[in-house]
Formats: sequence, structure tokens, C-alpha cells
Amino acid sequence: MATTKTKPGSTVDSWCTKCKLVLAHTVEAMVDARITRVHCNTCRGQHAYRPDAPRAGGKAAKAGEGRRSAPKKAVAAAPIRSEYETLLRGRTADKARTYATTERFAPGELIKHSTFGIGVVIGERDSVKIDVAFPDGQRVLLHGR
Repeated sequence: MATTKTKPGSTVDSWCTKCKLVLAHTVEAMVDARITRVHCNTCRGQHAYRPDAPRAGGKAAKAGEGRRSAPKKAVAAAPIRSEYETLLRGRTADKARTYATTERFAPGELIKHSTFGIGVVIGERDSVKIDVAFPDGQRVLLHGR
């Protein structure tokens, strides 16, 4: 929208870096006929002139193409699953204690959680928190309360 009629003090549409929207901005500075600096009429934030919204994913989109696909998540989940299976090796779910925040658990114990399933306590953070490995990843749970 930068035309020869545009001058400092004019109103133009620009991408606001604070509001994350294309909104009305006031032109603050120009170099020749090019707008260089604007401020948002909504939040009053000052920034460089950006006539359009940025691409989804930004600069990182070139390397990873801006997609988070299921195969990448499955590959990332594979090491978690193998660690979990290693922790469970030789033990069965019938040895697991039912999880309750009022119970205390020690590292190495099997627990049965109503939402996450069978887990292995892998550490204690402080007197009221434990780290537990589940099939879908590690969780922090309360205990002994």
C-alpha cells in the first residue's frame, strides 16, 4: 500500500509483531518512497514495516518445511517406548500398586494409573513428587500427600 501519496503520519496496513495481526499502523519513517518504520494504532508498538503476515513456521520452515508429521512423532516416541520396555523387562502388571496421591512410592516400583496405565517410578524429585515412565512418556506425579 506504499504509494507516492504515502508519507510519515499516513495510515497503512502492516503486520503487528505484538498483536500478531495485520492492522492499521501509522508511518513513522520512510527512505525515499519506501516505508521503513511504523507504529501500531492498536497496541502502540513500534517496529519495521511488514506489509504481509509472515509465513507459517518462519525461518525454521525452510529446514523442516513447517510440518509436524506423525512419522516424526513416532520416531521420537520410539526411544521412549524402548526405555519403558527395558524398565518393565521381567515384571508384570499384576505386581503393580494402584496409584493414589496419598500412597508413597519408591524408585523402581510399578504403579497402575487410571489414565496413563502401567508405569515405573524412575525417580523422586522431592518429598511429594515422583518421576514415572509410562508407555507414552515420562510424567511427574504427586505422592505421600
